[in-house]
Amino acid sequence: MDKEEILNKIKRYVKEVCKNDSSGHDWWHIQRVYNNAMLINQKEGANEFVLTAIVLMHDLYDHKFYDGNIEEKLEELLKQLQVYEYISEEYRKNIINSCANLGFSSNFSVKKELSQEGKIAQDADRLDALGAIGIARTFAYGGKKGKLIYNPNNNGLVEEKEYVQKGSKTSISHFYDKLLKIKDSINTDTAKEISIKRHKFMEDFLNEFFDEWNGEK
Repeated sequence: MDKEEILNKIKRYVKEVCKNDSSGHDWWHIQRVYNNAMLINQKEGANEFVLTAIVLMHDLYDHKFYDGNIEEKLEELLKQLQVYEYISEEYRKNIINSCANLGFSSNFSVKKELSQEGKIAQDADRLDALGAIGIARTFAYGGKKGKLIYNPNNNGLVEEKEYVQKGSKTSISHFYDKLLKIKDSINTDTAKEISIKRHKFMEDFLNEFFDEWNGEK
């Protein structure tokens, strides 16, 4: 079985699993991350097969949706898809380790060591959490999880944006907990350049949001 056949098998499975997702982790998210990854890789020159496999599977057992051993589940999946034995041990370890460790929860508290392909996939995924798409995905995920858009919860007074508390369980707090930190966590120069513009767009959105919340506009 050649590399294209392996990727097509994985792609068909992932597309079926993700097609009806409404949390911002749907098939179109995978497509955008793939496009980002290929753009970044034009300069980085990493292994395209490994990178594509990581991108395709990076959300299947994300910590937000799965509470278990991600590495074991990915190994089981590759065997289930009957592609395990056609991928070299070196590539398998790279793909599985990258998928298990490129997410937010795996890297913001303790930085995990990633391969070149893992770093590119991580950057590509994080770019999709920024800018206009990132804003849309934040509220899609928040709605899916039953989060309020925002709750000032400050004796009836509107809370200033600088004091949004981590763990307040609102979509707006997610910007301060994670999204505004992404720009400084990017690995590659190409992604860093893209992240600056998208970060600024989010800052402008938040400024507008709080102006409107406060009745200033």
